[in-house]
Amino acid sequence: MNIKLHLLNASGSLNQFEKEIVSEFNKAISKILNIIQVSDVDIVIYDNPESAIPEIGIGGYTQNENLIFMPIDPKFATLSKSIKENIKRTLAHELHHIMRWRKVGYGKTLLEAIITEGLADHFDLEVFGGNPPLHCKALKENEIKNLLSKAKNEFDNNKYDHNAWFFGSKTKNIPRWTVYSLGFYLVGKYLNKYLKAKPSTLYEKPAKDFLLL
Repeated sequence: MNIKLHLLNASGSLNQFEKEIVSEFNKAISKILNIIQVSDVDIVIYDNPESAIPEIGIGGYTQNENLIFMPIDPKFATLSKSIKENIKRTLAHELHHIMRWRKVGYGKTLLEAIITEGLADHFDLEVFGGNPPLHCKALKENEIKNLLSKAKNEFDNNKYDHNAWFFGSKTKNIPRWTVYSLGFYLVGKYLNKYLKAKPSTLYEKPAKDFLLL
């Protein structure tokens, strides 16, 4: 499969982590490709603390159906540990985005974004197991119910406030990572009902099919 790692390190800021990054990348890709058939993807890993998730020192963003960016904070206190724990999870998440993007698109409405993110996080668990990432469990049970009611009004809105739903808004009373937590919850309900279904085979499924409210 043609998946290329581009490690940008002209400054040398990632020198001490380069071998770890490459090793974890190769192990993760091998395991992911045992479950989904994805190819022709460029993955760029680079020094960019501002875009990394502060809690783990690593981030991920799927730019289009062939390109993934993964920023890293080389000054993150426990980066070696995070590389081992989160490179694989980020790759699984973003490569599932690639698969969905190529079939039905990432999504233009709020509901589509919610389901796309939920599927990607459940795919991560399908491949690597363990506990859900922090962003999947950002909401308490009562918050999920309240924010689902709020989100329903915008499910079909293709001009929703992306930053508010993803990164939080005090003025709109939307906590950080709401999209991820709602997506993880809704896709989880679907998987609990259809026990033979797997995220690795659901990347083409329309977002509305996951509404079991």
